[in-house]
Amino acid sequence: MSITDRYGLPVTTTSAVAAERFQEGMDRLLSFSAGAEACFAAAVEADEGLALAHGGVALVAVVQGDAATARAAAETARRTVAGATRRERQHVEALYALVGGDTVRGLDLVDEHVAEFPRDALLVNQTSSAIGLGGRSDREQFRAAFLERLAPAYGDDWWFHSALGFAYHEVGRLEESRRLSERSLQQYPGNANATHNIAHVCFETAEIDTGLAFLRDWMAGYDRSASFHCHLAWHVAMFELHQGHLDRALAVFQRDILRAVNPRLATIDGSALLWRLELDDADYERCADGERAAAGRRDDGPAWRTLADLAARVSRPGFVFGEIHAALAYARSGDTAALTKLIDGLRDVDAKGHPIAGTVALPLVRGIAAFVAGDHAGALAHFKPVEEEIHRVGGSHAQWELFEETMVACYLRLGRHDDALRLMRRRLQRRASPRDVRWLDRARTPGDAPSGAS
Repeated sequence: MSITDRYGLPVTTTSAVAAERFQEGMDRLLSFSAGAEACFAAAVEADEGLALAHGGVALVAVVQGDAATARAAAETARRTVAGATRRERQHVEALYALVGGDTVRGLDLVDEHVAEFPRDALLVNQTSSAIGLGGRSDREQFRAAFLERLAPAYGDDWWFHSALGFAYHEVGRLEESRRLSERSLQQYPGNANATHNIAHVCFETAEIDTGLAFLRDWMAGYDRSASFHCHLAWHVAMFELHQGHLDRALAVFQRDILRAVNPRLATIDGSALLWRLELDDADYERCADGERAAAGRRDDGPAWRTLADLAARVSRPGFVFGEIHAALAYARSGDTAALTKLIDGLRDVDAKGHPIAGTVALPLVRGIAAFVAGDHAGALAHFKPVEEEIHRVGGSHAQWELFEETMVACYLRLGRHDDALRLMRRRLQRRASPRDVRWLDRARTPGDAPSGAS
């Protein structure tokens, strides 16, 4: 009798232990739970020839931003898969391309593969992530269409509900996302993927109190060693920020993000949160040259240095979403050498044909550097031409709208209140968040009517 995974696909091993540990690692990875790495390692220990388990090790390393380990594990999977089924060989070859940075080839291989094996969940999950970070102008719609095409094969599956739910929230289908995510949690209460979706839905619908209460309650039972704990903590901090609780958001940053086990997410989430905290700090906002304004205020310098050091560990020019967040840390910590190296790396991958490294990511990085230097007009000169393309760097609305907020800060510091109001009103049409209302009030000149006036 052949051994299969939870989706009915064959797993080439003679070890029941290896198969069990692989399946457990698979579920932990798909649910963003702790322990996936240990499970895949145990599967390899039980059967060194289980190529899919080596692939699982590669996928965990990708999440951590450990490119060297990911590539080495993918290469091992490729060497050991020869005697496995065609499905496993195709899985490993596509994974090898995706992990190695050959995203176009990887996606082409996956597209052909899932036509026959749509229930290859680990590969579908990685492909969904690659689409989200691939620089396409239609990435949100493309990802939703990719997953919808596979939906009949999954039926009432807890993981697929959460995967499709994330894609739906990104294209504004918020109630469908909520419904799928709630169903997923009913089936698998520990699915942080579904929890993440609900946090996004509450954020986009401005259900700040509801989202914060839900997330705090769910995270009380979430293992802090889980790689994704950092990002859910970032969502908690964002809800606190929108409530105007800057001190609470800073406490989350110090406790749950700066000390997170995942250096890649700590870099991204930490830099994005600390940047927003500084934008929201009234003393920082009044300071024309971008330095701390008043004696006795918190000193963010050491935190930025820590984030810059983390960024240096996980930097990879082709991962532009990570690089633009690394640029925040390098610029604010004054690490000119690291920032120059980052820019050179983006230029290199641009020359090799990366779709957005030169056209979108580089202007954002240069705008960040100009903003920190106090050149707000220069920052806008970099940001404004790519304003409609920022979403292509990847991440969610909640993440890349940071650049909109930085543009508002630039307009205010230049006294361009009409431009700041235009941008804030556009944001408020999308989502009536309390934080954006405060920013709108900040943008008004003394002669304007208050935000509550008709």
